[in-house]
Amino acid sequence: MPIGRIMRRFLVVLFFMVMIPYVTTLAWTGRLERGSAATTAMAAAESSPESFGIPAGERRIVVRRDEREVAVSVEEFLIHVLAAQIPADFGPETLKAQAILARTYIYDVMGGKDQVYEEELDMDAWSLEQMEKLWGETEFAGMYGKLKTAVSETEGMYLIYEGKMIEPLFCYASAGKTRSRGDGYPYLKQAESPWDLEAEGYRSLPVFTEYGFAERINSIPGAVPVSEEQLPDEIQIVERDGAGYVKQVQIGQKTYTGEEVQYALGLSSSCFSFEQLDGKIRVICKGIGHGYGFSQFGANEMEKEGKDYKNLLSYYFQNVEVVGTVL
Repeated sequence: MPIGRIMRRFLVVLFFMVMIPYVTTLAWTGRLERGSAATTAMAAAESSPESFGIPAGERRIVVRRDEREVAVSVEEFLIHVLAAQIPADFGPETLKAQAILARTYIYDVMGGKDQVYEEELDMDAWSLEQMEKLWGETEFAGMYGKLKTAVSETEGMYLIYEGKMIEPLFCYASAGKTRSRGDGYPYLKQAESPWDLEAEGYRSLPVFTEYGFAERINSIPGAVPVSEEQLPDEIQIVERDGAGYVKQVQIGQKTYTGEEVQYALGLSSSCFSFEQLDGKIRVICKGIGHGYGFSQFGANEMEKEGKDYKNLLSYYFQNVEVVGTVL
């Protein structure tokens, strides 16, 4: 094995010894070899999450791996959540803001309980193997370290509006401005986010045959069948919101929500329009994600202008407060 590869492996091992709650994380992700001392310790402590170094009373997530239940602290779990939610090479303040949003969601689901099962959260959390596959062996330690720092430097912080935790919505990039969501979500204001127009993949132009378009629309539950002969003449955008996202679109005799059509066509957002192109239907789609709340790409660009995580959160959410004491 080349000496450079040996050194990289040594550095990764050293990184885990110093920075990761060793038994908990590796037992969870299944990377310990059977018969090792750590595996033996884990097996002996299966019924006692505190044995993994989690202080009594600290919030924890119970994950199921290989027919075994393992408890990890919320803070440790958050590192794996961030890996699934946001590019790890984004700026540290943007990563901190995302950590606070993810923690807010977890705390809200927990509802004051000390422990919940991972499936109750309905959120992705990547394993170490998934992270290493994405980032590569040489970048793995550095990327993991960035996420761990974002979590540790915001430990216990969550976001509230008038004393209650918000629904911490986020997207990768809006269509140029984020969306408001009515009276039930007073903290979700419409915010200009012009930086999002520079995001890779911000604008996509998928093209469908009339037959293929009709087939996808007819797959929507409750659809009124439409034929290719009716297209594209019987497509009409009925309503958009203030940020340009489609709220209702009529196709044939049926009116659908923008999200229903988005998912049926496999679009990156519900901010779309249609045009005829050489006997086919082209969709002009803008933005990546639902467009509500925190724009990750926009926040990352704002950070380059000197904004910190509190500035980023207060820009995309109205009248919110970062609270630093665990409930």
